[in-house]
Amino acid sequence: MKLNEPYLIVNFNDDKLIFSTISYNENKDYKLIKNITIDSQGIHNGKITDIELVTKLTKKIINSIEDELNYSFSKVSVIINPKNVNCINISGYKKLNGSKISKDDITYILNDIKKTIMLNEDKYFLVHLFNSSFSLDSDNLENLPIGLFGEFYNQNMTFFLVNKNIIKNIKSVFNNCGISVDRIILKSFADGINYLSKIQNNKNFTAITLEYKRINISLFKNKSYVFTQDFDFGIDLIIKDISKLCSLKTEEVEVLLKEINLSSSLEKEEEPYLDRRFFLSSPYRKIKHKFILDIMTARLDEIVEICYEKNTNLNYFRRSNNTIYIAIERFEYFTNIKNALQKNKLIKSEFVYGKAIENSSLSSLNGAIELIGKGWEKEAIPVIQQKKSLISSFFSKIFN
Repeated sequence: MKLNEPYLIVNFNDDKLIFSTISYNENKDYKLIKNITIDSQGIHNGKITDIELVTKLTKKIINSIEDELNYSFSKVSVIINPKNVNCINISGYKKLNGSKISKDDITYILNDIKKTIMLNEDKYFLVHLFNSSFSLDSDNLENLPIGLFGEFYNQNMTFFLVNKNIIKNIKSVFNNCGISVDRIILKSFADGINYLSKIQNNKNFTAITLEYKRINISLFKNKSYVFTQDFDFGIDLIIKDISKLCSLKTEEVEVLLKEINLSSSLEKEEEPYLDRRFFLSSPYRKIKHKFILDIMTARLDEIVEICYEKNTNLNYFRRSNNTIYIAIERFEYFTNIKNALQKNKLIKSEFVYGKAIENSSLSSLNGAIELIGKGWEKEAIPVIQQKKSLISSFFSKIFN
């Protein structure tokens, strides 16, 4: 990345492809030069399923940006949102016996564990690695204790791994465009950075993202990304519930959720019923707005319970992660889902966000820009590791 020159960030997701061109100044502050959003094709569940189609779309947009800016890109950072990211939390330690802990000690622990992980997870690519926490003689520390004396040092690390084939296909798309991939960034991590930048005194939180057919839960502890989990259901469950219990077609439910504010209508003197115009093909029947809102509330309470309250994977993390952010990535349903969530004792309405897909990408973009320009103190290593020739590896060992 060169200062004061265009730099390309591409957001790959199932709905949209977003191409963002930015530039950084000497202070690593950025300027957004251009942002192009197109409908996504050839991507499903965060994986490329038609590489020729994705390459064609990508090359067309990049060429148009290069022609407009009279600039040729050589590198790109890519934001991805694949399902079922492999998250591994592991600890390393060293007995000091009263000696001083050095940078080499910490580097050895990290590299030794990384080597073990990658040998056992040989079908996966390391996307992110975080120093989650540090302790010296049972005292938890904010930062690495380099130079301190002690008896026992412990370091917790979190690895985020993605299937190698997903990464190979992404690299192949950009290689076909004459561009190398600078780094891969998980969308959930970029979103987390964006949350942290908004409320800087809140280092611990849980982020629940509601997509149409998927829910992601991500945990941050002391500004470190420590856990992620996907669920194979989403907002579509709510629509199916309303459809079944109200004997409506799913398309009728989608229309009414977009057009009616169910909560505000309850403030009227007479209890409102669903208008006839929403019965597009189903026979008319009297359905109270409150009944629909109650269905939504019941299902959302169950979703929060399954994903968070009774999720045994979170037993350790839940103690220090009391703030829950909820991102609703179907903005057309935002008002009714937010109102239905208000009765849940764990959810604060000011932490519920509604996002059109373009705004969601801007949230990820803001986090990615911060990460690329300034780095992240809890991230342990760079992401993309270029293959080296035998000669370059030899000199690297001598001089690095």
